[in-house]
Amino acid sequence: MSNRGILSFLLFINSSAIFINRADAFSTAAQQQTVIPPGILGPPEPLRSLEVGQTLKAFRLVVVDDVDDDSDPQKLDFSIERVANSPNIFILRNFLSSSECNQIQALAEGVGMKAAETVTEGDTVSRKNCSVAWIPSSGPDGSSIVSGLVASTVNICLSDGVKSHHSAGVENMQILKYGVGGEFVHHQDGEARVLTVIYYINGVGGTWFPLADRNDGEIRKNKAGVMELVENLEPGNHGIFVKGDSGNSVQEEKSNEHTVLVNKGDAVAFYNYRDDGSAQLDWSALHCGSPTDETKWIANHWYRLNELSKF
Repeated sequence: MSNRGILSFLLFINSSAIFINRADAFSTAAQQQTVIPPGILGPPEPLRSLEVGQTLKAFRLVVVDDVDDDSDPQKLDFSIERVANSPNIFILRNFLSSSECNQIQALAEGVGMKAAETVTEGDTVSRKNCSVAWIPSSGPDGSSIVSGLVASTVNICLSDGVKSHHSAGVENMQILKYGVGGEFVHHQDGEARVLTVIYYINGVGGTWFPLADRNDGEIRKNKAGVMELVENLEPGNHGIFVKGDSGNSVQEEKSNEHTVLVNKGDAVAFYNYRDDGSAQLDWSALHCGSPTDETKWIANHWYRLNELSKF
């Protein structure tokens, strides 16, 4: 399955590979697996060994024209920077080309967008002033851009243990457009979602992890406990705040250890489970979409290990 080559910490990602939950990929050994050992639910090497602030250079081959699948792929250089240890958070800089960002936005507008809800049907309060569209991550109705992003992410961000597991899969791409004042309240991405990747389609950020790199002993193991803990915390002063690189105070913000700046085409990847063999949610991965003062386009991919639903 792996098409990953590592040479002097330079990664080549072959977007022809794809990771989708398919029955013909199930193995008898994997079906019998009922325990998630340590070292499976977090980042693989070489990401695992990166320290906060360290960067890994990489590139991927992308098809610029989503209409013509026979067009020659082009090399897109990007980098991977660790910005937190708990949870494991990485910024993928220049992960998407400008053309890919524009085409993802066009895909959403083409299929039509509707008021966004959460996993709780009918909940339009937790996520405000936001519309959503869904694009298949694979198959005949999918997009080569979307499937290429899945392949690239899988090869660099998921452990072999997850990739080979019979219950692993990826959800369809969620594309969101937030209007002025739009936000999404604090939440943990939830059961069985091992990895979340948020793509910044127009360069407007606003993702805040209030408990990132906080003393683990202070973090309670349920939503009520962590919500009480974050009441007096502020973006930019606590945790990690992923913010769009704009405005007149960029230099000041770059010196703030709690603020990470992103641009159009960047992405943030973070892991939602503790990687200690407990198969428990990592509540330091609690995050929110802070209120935006301009139109914000993002897209999400969630990578799943459905076996975790048993724990």
